[in-house]
Amino acid sequence: MTVSVIIPTLNAEPWLPMLFDALERQRPRPPNEILVVDSMSADRTRELAAAWPRARVLMIERFTHGGARNLGVRAATSELVVLITQDALPADERWLDRLIAPFVDPSVAAVCSRQIPRKDADEIERFYLARSFPPGPPEVRRLAPGRRPGPADIFFSNVSAAYRREVLLRHPFDERLIMCEDQQAARDLLLAGHAIVYEPASVVIHSHRYTAAQTFRRYFDSAVAMRQLFGDGALGGTARTRLRFLAEEAAHMLRRPAAWPRYVVHQLVRSTATLLGHHAPCLPRRWVRRWSMHRGHWEPIGESG
Repeated sequence: MTVSVIIPTLNAEPWLPMLFDALERQRPRPPNEILVVDSMSADRTRELAAAWPRARVLMIERFTHGGARNLGVRAATSELVVLITQDALPADERWLDRLIAPFVDPSVAAVCSRQIPRKDADEIERFYLARSFPPGPPEVRRLAPGRRPGPADIFFSNVSAAYRREVLLRHPFDERLIMCEDQQAARDLLLAGHAIVYEPASVVIHSHRYTAAQTFRRYFDSAVAMRQLFGDGALGGTARTRLRFLAEEAAHMLRRPAAWPRYVVHQLVRSTATLLGHHAPCLPRRWVRRWSMHRGHWEPIGESG
């Protein structure tokens, strides 16, 4: 099967050389093409990408997570499209081969990779990745007839993911979402009768060291997206899932006293942001824009600043 890799970028110069090198080292063969979807970078992102073999650069002026990825999918020429973020790095030379292996099953429409932390990741991030992206055998998800998917069913990540292009063209990413377009696609694919797969043998290195302000904005936007996906019931469904996660996280952190101060602050920030994000439609627009990581989402088409 032919493969197009799509990389949404914004000022990606620090990461692109290593990422391109890793893509070229993939075995048994590298991807057929690389599409860089750039959001008006101010650094050398486009110059670096244009100089790389098999790479093409596409421009997008008004970024949305769904819009940038849809643009790349439409421009791709391969049977499979692989989405990877600019700050993710394949952990070895078999990342791509293992990511696309589940497509031998014709019912599989999408596959995502395992994520492991960078060396500088804190204990909170390490726990999240270990629990959310564990090692083990592939996990294949399908929906029983008549069942509606919940948050656990649609957990999926475009940090590193592969899709059948023809299926994704029929079920594109929702460009109105502030984020979580990957979980929206997983929901739509499951409802359409396809299978999605978590393939932990395919591994990328990816983690963040967010400040308290960045953590707030991230979880605020995540709550907004969950409400967009699940409506008024999002907070209840998310809360049930979160309580299980928080109980395990707290037990883990209790065994690591050095992490307590940061963890307490993180918990307060995360909980406050989630609650406010769920109620974003009722809040003044100027507050919502200030609290969001994706401020352009709140601007009417044609407005800037």
